Amino acid sequence: TTAKHALLGLNRSLARDYGPRGVRVNAVCPGWVRTPMADEEMQPLMDFHGETLQHAYDRVCADVPLRRPASAEEIARVCRFLASSDASIITGATLVADGGSSIVDVPTLAYARMEQRHE
Repeated sequence: TTAKHALLGLNRSLARDYGPRGVRVNAVCPGWVRTPMADEEMQPLMDFHGETLQHAYDRVCADVPLRRPASAEEIARVCRFLASSDASIITGATLVADGGSSIVDVPTLAYARMEQRHE
């Protein structure tokens, strides 16, 4: 967590320092992305629950608003946008591409589930 916050600070500092030279610096913060490395990270869940890879992803994304991981292609498109002329005014920004997981207030999830059961 500390290293990630440091990188976001570095992102802003580089954008400030090199912006006058026309250099744009932005950060992309993905959530779960379906990759071979993430597939390996699902193995303990698969083993513990006796479930498939898809079920393990479903489990870790159950509280993510979009309810799924990103594909590598989706994250690549976000990066391509930031590198394009369509984003020519964007610098020093942090673009979160996590399916909404960063907006979930984990301590309130139990209450939200309770409300859903009463509907």
